[in-house]
Amino acid sequence: MLSAGKKIALISDVHGNIEALTAVMADIQAKNVDIIINLGDSVGYGPDPELCIDLLEQRCTTNLCGNHDYATLHHAEGFNPVAKAAVDYVREMMRPAPDETDTDKLRRWKFLENLMPLYELDDFEFMHGSPRQPITEYVLPSDPEMDPFKLESIFSAMSRRWAFVGHTHFPGVVEDDGDMFIMVDDLPDACYPLSERKAIINVGSVGQPRDHDIRSCYVIIENNLVTWQRVEYDVESTVAKINAHPILDEHSAYRLRLGR
Repeated sequence: MLSAGKKIALISDVHGNIEALTAVMADIQAKNVDIIINLGDSVGYGPDPELCIDLLEQRCTTNLCGNHDYATLHHAEGFNPVAKAAVDYVREMMRPAPDETDTDKLRRWKFLENLMPLYELDDFEFMHGSPRQPITEYVLPSDPEMDPFKLESIFSAMSRRWAFVGHTHFPGVVEDDGDMFIMVDDLPDACYPLSERKAIINVGSVGQPRDHDIRSCYVIIENNLVTWQRVEYDVESTVAKINAHPILDEHSAYRLRLGR
């Protein structure tokens, strides 16, 4: 269980969207949160990776590594063309030269290099992907029905009772031995009470929601209750930046307007 009186905010999949991140951080600040944990994919798709890293470094207690962050450091293997172009752009822009003297560039690259794949606290574990493959594996809404053996293996890999993930950009809950993905819309007041049952909980996406709601999504944990928060932000400002960008794909802007 969570230490008494503590309030945790969980964010994920910022993807270089500073308008969304700024709005979410303001909402978190108004709620007097004790700990902010970023589950990864700070960069990719969006037009402001540097500003996002600066704000995440300043505000988050812990920052974890997502697949886009890892690919920025290394290579974008298995990425679709839109995602790969964005990752390659971020790497080219942010990677320091061997004789680099720009302290901000060096600091931001070190931020990416220092991202952890996994963080544990009390009865919780936090990662971008899954307890089995913390950076890259998707826990999909279709898994309870289509791949229960995959879920059985993932639950077996858990070191804590509850795992919190991002990666799919789709908020909701999968319970151990559950036969369905519990969507947030099916939870009263968008709340999930933690119980003795193991669960994997997706916190949704700050910078690129995909559940047909264009508002940013994040989670607050307090008194063993998980509550999803939705925050409006200036979507059109982000859309305009992406559309004006010489490398980023307009599809990344289009989907922000649709929430998918």
